[in-house]
Amino acid sequence: MKNLSESELAIMIKVWDAGRPLTFEEIFDSVKEREWTEATVRTFILRIMKKGYLTSEKSGRISLYSPKVSRKYLDRQSQSLISKLYDDSVQNFIAGLYQNHALSKQDLQELKNYLEVILEES
Repeated sequence: MKNLSESELAIMIKVWDAGRPLTFEEIFDSVKEREWTEATVRTFILRIMKKGYLTSEKSGRISLYSPKVSRKYLDRQSQSLISKLYDDSVQNFIAGLYQNHALSKQDLQELKNYLEVILEES
């Protein structure tokens, strides 16, 4: 499968999070903060469908959009990326993000807090 662009991924996340088929209007409303036009969102949906991530089914005059792949597929893609680019090292991945200013010190503190919670639960 081809990779999703950042914009396409934003739409797929909304569809996955909904947990049910969505109409175009529901998808469009869910990404309103992006200030995309209806035509832009329709174009993204068509691209996502061509890439095999999304399917459309008619319900009367309305199309309902559902994911063809689970969000776990994306998780596997992420793990594959870490493996390929960072020698399978999450530490190298985080360090790379920090060095490229993609993570702030606050982000790192939140990650540290999250990891502490996880470790306490195990």
